[in-house]
Amino acid sequence: SRQEGATLFMALMAAYQSFLARYTGQKDILVGSPIANRNHKGVEGLIGFFVNTLVYRSDLSGTPTFREILNQTKKKALKAYEYQDIPFEKVVEAVEPERSMSHSPIFQT
Repeated sequence: SRQEGATLFMALMAAYQSFLARYTGQKDILVGSPIANRNHKGVEGLIGFFVNTLVYRSDLSGTPTFREILNQTKKKALKAYEYQDIPFEKVVEAVEPERSMSHSPIFQT
Protein backbone atom coordinates (compact mmCIF):
# COMPACT_ATOMS: atom_id res chain seq x y z
CA SER A 1 0.00 0.00 0.00
CA ARG A 2 2.92 2.36 0.60
CA GLN A 3 4.00 2.09 -3.03
CA GLU A 4 0.53 3.21 -4.08
CA GLY A 5 0.36 6.01 -1.50
CA ALA A 6 -2.59 4.34 0.20
CA THR A 7 -3.29 4.09 3.92
CA LEU A 8 -3.69 0.86 5.84
CA PHE A 9 -7.45 1.54 5.98
CA MET A 10 -7.59 1.82 2.18
CA ALA A 11 -5.65 -1.43 1.75
CA LEU A 12 -7.91 -3.27 4.19
CA MET A 13 -11.04 -1.84 2.53
CA ALA A 14 -9.77 -2.95 -0.89
CA ALA A 15 -9.03 -6.44 0.44
CA TYR A 16 -12.45 -6.67 2.11
CA GLN A 17 -14.30 -5.53 -1.01
CA SER A 18 -12.28 -7.96 -3.11
CA PHE A 19 -13.18 -10.77 -0.71
CA LEU A 20 -16.88 -9.82 -0.82
CA ALA A 21 -16.87 -9.78 -4.62
CA ARG A 22 -15.32 -13.23 -4.82
CA TYR A 23 -17.49 -14.69 -2.06
CA THR A 24 -20.82 -13.29 -3.32
CA GLY A 25 -20.19 -13.20 -7.06
CA GLN A 26 -21.33 -9.56 -7.10
CA LYS A 27 -19.26 -6.95 -8.93
CA ASP A 28 -20.83 -3.78 -7.49
CA ILE A 29 -19.72 -3.72 -3.85
CA LEU A 30 -20.80 -1.11 -1.29
CA VAL A 31 -19.35 -1.06 2.22
CA GLY A 32 -20.23 1.40 4.97
CA SER A 33 -17.69 2.61 7.49
CA PRO A 34 -17.76 5.18 10.29
CA ILE A 35 -15.59 8.28 10.11
CA ALA A 36 -14.72 10.53 13.06
CA ASN A 37 -15.84 13.67 11.17
CA ARG A 38 -13.52 15.90 13.16
CA ASN A 39 -11.88 17.52 10.18
CA HIS A 40 -12.32 21.09 11.45
CA LYS A 41 -9.99 22.54 14.09
CA GLY A 42 -12.97 23.85 16.06
CA VAL A 43 -14.31 20.38 16.88
CA GLU A 44 -11.06 18.52 17.60
CA GLY A 45 -11.14 19.31 21.31
CA LEU A 46 -14.89 19.04 21.80
CA ILE A 47 -16.61 16.16 23.51
CA GLY A 48 -19.52 14.80 21.56
CA PHE A 49 -20.75 12.47 18.88
CA PHE A 50 -19.50 13.69 15.52
CA VAL A 51 -19.29 10.29 13.81
CA ASN A 52 -20.76 9.98 10.34
CA THR A 53 -21.05 7.03 7.95
CA LEU A 54 -19.33 6.93 4.58
CA VAL A 55 -20.17 4.45 1.84
CA TYR A 56 -17.34 3.08 -0.27
CA ARG A 57 -18.40 1.69 -3.64
CA SER A 58 -16.21 -0.44 -5.89
CA ASP A 59 -16.79 -1.76 -9.39
CA LEU A 60 -14.96 -5.06 -9.51
CA SER A 61 -16.16 -6.17 -12.93
CA GLY A 62 -13.62 -7.80 -15.18
CA THR A 63 -10.52 -9.17 -13.54
CA PRO A 64 -8.82 -6.23 -11.82
CA THR A 65 -5.54 -6.81 -10.04
CA PHE A 66 -5.32 -5.99 -6.37
CA ARG A 67 -3.22 -2.94 -7.24
CA GLU A 68 -6.05 -1.70 -9.50
CA ILE A 69 -8.62 -2.33 -6.77
CA LEU A 70 -6.42 -0.51 -4.26
CA ASN A 71 -6.01 2.49 -6.56
CA GLN A 72 -9.77 2.61 -7.16
CA THR A 73 -10.43 2.38 -3.42
CA LYS A 74 -7.88 5.11 -2.69
CA LYS A 75 -9.44 7.52 -5.21
CA LYS A 76 -12.97 6.88 -3.97
CA ALA A 77 -11.97 7.14 -0.31
CA LEU A 78 -10.25 10.48 -0.86
CA LYS A 79 -13.35 11.74 -2.68
CA ALA A 80 -15.61 10.45 0.11
CA TYR A 81 -13.51 12.27 2.72
CA GLU A 82 -14.27 15.55 0.93
CA TYR A 83 -17.98 15.02 1.60
CA GLN A 84 -17.81 13.57 5.11
CA ASP A 85 -19.72 16.56 6.51
CA ILE A 86 -22.88 15.53 4.67
CA PRO A 87 -25.00 13.48 7.11
CA PHE A 88 -25.58 9.90 6.00
CA GLU A 89 -29.33 10.43 6.45
CA LYS A 90 -29.22 13.18 3.79
CA VAL A 91 -27.46 10.82 1.38
CA VAL A 92 -30.17 8.21 1.98
CA GLU A 93 -32.89 10.81 1.35
CA ALA A 94 -31.23 11.86 -1.93
CA VAL A 95 -30.75 8.29 -3.18
CA GLU A 96 -34.26 7.16 -2.12
CA PRO A 97 -33.41 3.45 -1.91
CA GLU A 98 -35.99 0.78 -1.30
CA ARG A 99 -36.34 0.70 2.50
CA SER A 100 -36.55 -2.24 4.85
CA MET A 101 -36.37 -2.34 8.63
CA SER A 102 -34.23 -5.48 8.41
CA HIS A 103 -31.10 -3.80 7.00
CA SER A 104 -29.30 -0.55 6.28
CA PRO A 105 -30.75 1.27 3.25
CA ILE A 106 -27.57 1.51 1.13
CA PHE A 107 -25.13 -1.12 2.38
CA GLN A 108 -25.31 -4.32 4.41
CA THR A 109 -21.71 -4.56 5.55
